[in-house]
Amino acid sequence: MKYTKIHLLASALATAFVLGLSPAAQAQTKLLIGQTYVQTGPLASLSTEPLIGIRAFFTTLNATGGVNGRPVELRQLDDAFDPAKGAENVKTFVKEGAVGILMPIGTSSSVGALKAANELKIPVVGPYTGAAPVVKPSEYGFPLRISYDEEYNRIVNHLFTIGLSRIGFAHNDNPGARSALESTQKFVAERGEKLVGSVAIKNDGSDAAERAVELAKLKPKAVVLSATNDVAAKFISAYRAAGGETAFYSFSLLNGQKLFQDIKKDAAGVVISQVVPYPWNGAMPVIAEYQAAMKKIGATEFSYASLEGYVAAKVMVEGLKRAGPNPTPDSLHKGLESFRTLDIGGIAVSYRPGEHRGLTFSELSMLKADGRYLR
Repeated sequence: MKYTKIHLLASALATAFVLGLSPAAQAQTKLLIGQTYVQTGPLASLSTEPLIGIRAFFTTLNATGGVNGRPVELRQLDDAFDPAKGAENVKTFVKEGAVGILMPIGTSSSVGALKAANELKIPVVGPYTGAAPVVKPSEYGFPLRISYDEEYNRIVNHLFTIGLSRIGFAHNDNPGARSALESTQKFVAERGEKLVGSVAIKNDGSDAAERAVELAKLKPKAVVLSATNDVAAKFISAYRAAGGETAFYSFSLLNGQKLFQDIKKDAAGVVISQVVPYPWNGAMPVIAEYQAAMKKIGATEFSYASLEGYVAAKVMVEGLKRAGPNPTPDSLHKGLESFRTLDIGGIAVSYRPGEHRGLTFSELSMLKADGRYLR
């Protein structure tokens, strides 16, 4: 079985030097964390940016001594967005001695990972989704971001506040995106209205143009998106080409910088919900740490998604620091729940027994014509 290791040789040697350990001794004292993620298939792009932030965090951590003098190794396995494979990967990590599972990528991967984790009693920190089956309370699930329900409720509230009640919805044809549609329908209905229509788009985006024409005919004043970058880019361009005039609003997994690279001026005006702070605000301590760590691995392009990966890794390690000199899944669980409300550099993470809240942060940002964000 082949692994991708964030714990690179260069980091290993640096850690060995700092601790006065030989590479062999270091290998015997490492702390193992597992991650199941989407490496193959049409949704693989979901993983790209979060993994950069995770790599930045662990590279810096291990170069400065690891956790309580022990380096951390992150082992990763592809689940191809298959919940059964995600569960199988978690079982593999547990057999190999992992003490925690970090940031499964996407709803299906996270559902499978959490199912296995709750059975095997190992914490899962920061799943990269806000879907209801993942953020609902569970003993070993430690979500970081707010739920999709909260994101879409805040988007709908904003639209009604500015007088846009004629709303359409476009989404990838997968479980997480369909749950986002259902949430949005509910929040619109609570305000006495109905969606003017919705379209489901294949995960490879092959029917995006057809679905765009279909929804544009209904003339919504705003279209809310739950779509991957590739699908959103194809849909928005086709919608504009069809002569549709609307405001586009998206949940947080849309990478605005990538969208701008793909469709240029057609991305201008797209509003994106964000669940972590502005990654260019170096005045916030956690952002300054993130930026420095990114630069150390040669990553000069900051993003919301890589920041979320960085923060998830930081939260995992804060739990490990509280888990004692020889962390186990059980002591990590206790360490995470000991946070109560923990400031990690300008944002607070809330975990306590019976309540794994994570962050409460969110804001809306709009893409400008030059690809930068207006907040």
